[in-house]
Amino acid sequence: MKLWEPGEVIVVREVLRNKVYSAVAMRVVQDSPDFSALYISPRTPYFWPHTLDGENIRIQTDEWVLRKDQWPFGDALYLIQPGSGYTIVAIWNEMFFDHWKINLEEPMRRKALGFDHMDQLLDIIVSADRSIWSWKDEDEIQQAQAGGIFTAEQVRELYQRGERAVQLLQAKQPPFDKDWENWKPDLSWRAPLNLPEGWVQVLE
Repeated sequence: MKLWEPGEVIVVREVLRNKVYSAVAMRVVQDSPDFSALYISPRTPYFWPHTLDGENIRIQTDEWVLRKDQWPFGDALYLIQPGSGYTIVAIWNEMFFDHWKINLEEPMRRKALGFDHMDQLLDIIVSADRSIWSWKDEDEIQQAQAGGIFTAEQVRELYQRGERAVQLLQAKQPPFDKDWENWKPDLSWRAPLNLPEGWVQVLE
């Protein structure tokens, strides 16, 4: 298993039916077999799925094209436990820590250039002090269930997984016991990143 050194640039992609669904470059903060912290800087280019007519796609479809956009948030730190089925994201507004976001997803898979996964729509927003939380995009998960993308059982499991992730974050269980809210990137890391060569190829 290849581990990355702090400062290396990798790609985090969504992959659907063996095709890239989204992609963004991130810088490695720390990496181990069971935990990775990745940093994304403001204004970093990222590729997002759109219809052939150029509209944003929120719920997965059979056809899409990738369009280059710009990371719309401030600094963000992705805290990844491969196999957990969620990523906890720390998000800053300019230089001030703003909130946490829990992305529910198919488990992250380590690849040669970074991590592959597939988002599962349902998210959770947690206040900066970890005391208050709420579901995000429940309307999208309901639409996806109605459209046959998820079964009722899968949706129940998503909610249960999300609640477990909130409990770990609020209890400051490892690896979320570190004072990530006060983490600061090296100033040289704040320049927008470019994707590594070969990011569009999906290989097993």
